[in-house]
Amino acid sequence: MSNEDEGHDRTRGVTFGPLKRALREHRYPVSVAELVEQYGGFELETEVESERLETALERCERTEFGEPRQVRDAIIDALGEETREEAATAGDGRGTGEAGDGNGGADGWSRLST
Repeated sequence: MSNEDEGHDRTRGVTFGPLKRALREHRYPVSVAELVEQYGGFELETEVESERLETALERCERTEFGEPRQVRDAIIDALGEETREEAATAGDGRGTGEAGDGNGGADGWSRLST
């Protein structure tokens, strides 16, 4: 596993840091309450703001997730329009990819084997 995956991994304008690996290793399905209990203190970074996972998930409409990509998407949606606009103008082409972009899981958000 590379340091890129562990470190400052940025997905659609959000830097997840070590939370990405934790979410990939977690057992699914998982409830929002369980994610908040275990990872609520993790900080999510954008160029605009920093926000705790707990705060972002409070704005989430879902109550349960079946895979890491669903958590990622809910977090990005919760962080709002500024984050999506930032990702769209990032210019590197990596930030705007969707889970179903034909990469076969190459986006790094599939579950890790435990």
